[in-house]
Amino acid sequence: MMSDKTETDTRRRSAAGRAETDGAPQQHRQVPAGMDLPVFGHVPYTSLGVLAGLGFLAGLGVVGAAGVIEWPVAAAVGIGYVLARR
Repeated sequence: MMSDKTETDTRRRSAAGRAETDGAPQQHRQVPAGMDLPVFGHVPYTSLGVLAGLGFLAGLGVVGAAGVIEWPVAAAVGIGYVLARR
């Protein structure tokens, strides 16, 4: 027995059928690139950049305070990082 599908279900649209939508302005919702987090929802990468910068500066401060690198070097790297991000 043949399936109950109609002709439009199994064939491509004709050129006339495509012409109805081709060239017409399409409505697309622009979503900024980011991450979908369970509690916070969609977080754009621009918001995450601030957190990453603070994490880098905090890590640099810890490394400088622990004496792994000298504190003037840590300060110079931190200032350079902040100026480069502007």
